[in-house]
Amino acid sequence: MDILIDIHQPSTASTASTASASRLQTHHRDCKVQRPIKLTTSLFYIKSCKSTTNLQLSNMSVPTLDYANFASGTKEQRQEFAHALLDSFERTGFCKLKSHTFNASQLKDLFTWGQKFFDQPLEVKSEIPNDKGPKPMRGFTPFRVEEVGKLHHEDTVRMMKDSKEHFDQGPTYDTDFPNKWPSAPQLSGFQSFMEAFYRQCDETCLMLMEALEVAWGIEDGSLVARCQPSATDLRLTHYPAIPVDEMQNGGTSRIAPHTDFGPITLLFQDSTGGLEVEDRSTNTFVPIPPTDVTEMIVNVGDTLTRWTNGKILGGVHQVTTPSAMKGESGLILPPRLSMAYLFKAQRNVSVGPLPKFVSETEPAKFSDITALEFQRWKNSVVYSLDKKAGEKGVENVIKLKAGQAGM
Repeated sequence: MDILIDIHQPSTASTASTASASRLQTHHRDCKVQRPIKLTTSLFYIKSCKSTTNLQLSNMSVPTLDYANFASGTKEQRQEFAHALLDSFERTGFCKLKSHTFNASQLKDLFTWGQKFFDQPLEVKSEIPNDKGPKPMRGFTPFRVEEVGKLHHEDTVRMMKDSKEHFDQGPTYDTDFPNKWPSAPQLSGFQSFMEAFYRQCDETCLMLMEALEVAWGIEDGSLVARCQPSATDLRLTHYPAIPVDEMQNGGTSRIAPHTDFGPITLLFQDSTGGLEVEDRSTNTFVPIPPTDVTEMIVNVGDTLTRWTNGKILGGVHQVTTPSAMKGESGLILPPRLSMAYLFKAQRNVSVGPLPKFVSETEPAKFSDITALEFQRWKNSVVYSLDKKAGEKGVENVIKLKAGQAGM
């Protein structure tokens, strides 16, 4: 599996910057470097990495944190939670949350509504099509449109088709990219439920931004302000039943290995399984089997990587065949539902490094562009329909991470 890695190459020698570059290099230390591209401030590597799950090679566990300790705890509990959150993000790119504000009944309703929507005939879902283009997603996207593999060069990674359909919504007040809601009478109540769920997710994410402020010792509200008003996308995803053999022949994935665009993502999944996260120490993928409908998974996204100047790396994850079914032939992988709250920075906010993470010995590794510009070039790659567009997207990321305005 080929993964794009940006490794900062300092212009002047220094112990701190060399250590930073080494840390990013060893993030995928078992990968074979196929081709380096020399840039003014970066080396952009395309690496071939193992994509098989091997539990014998991995001792990774994703920490579970008690959200209530920060939301309503003492000062000491809040401090402890904040530092545990930061530690988990730095080490793994992920954490799990318990004692959050979502109960089992709400989450059962979430997946019931999701199932109702995706059970509608295609002509009903297609009444609210997601308009193609490099912009936030709104409405319905059918199967095999989004291709995460297009973030990579075709000569080094096979263009796998992601077998899924999804519904996307944004904030209710978004007039630039308005939401689209189905009019089918059997979906009456879907909009009101999803809008309330969106608001609850946003409150959770803002609380986690506040926790990072505490952990870093930066000004109260400074991260929270970067994420208001909300520009987040909530996505319901349906993965259809599919033969295991089709998944294992390499041409189809539920979703290929990737990182998300924003600072963090909240994820709820049904009981099907198949979610895997990367263990950075062994360069393998580790299953995160669902244990309870209320289990919330949080992963680091690209914006937090950029804000921290590469100190916190995005959590690479994929959805594939559940471990219990791997290696089997003739079986049908059951359908899967998930909800991802793809938390975003406010659209006009910079996703360049924060001042705290930039110095003479650690110069900025990422360009000063807005969150909307960043999302647009990402979407232009993932949703482009031809090879040349995908290659252009790769050129854009090279320019952006070299500090050039390449969009």
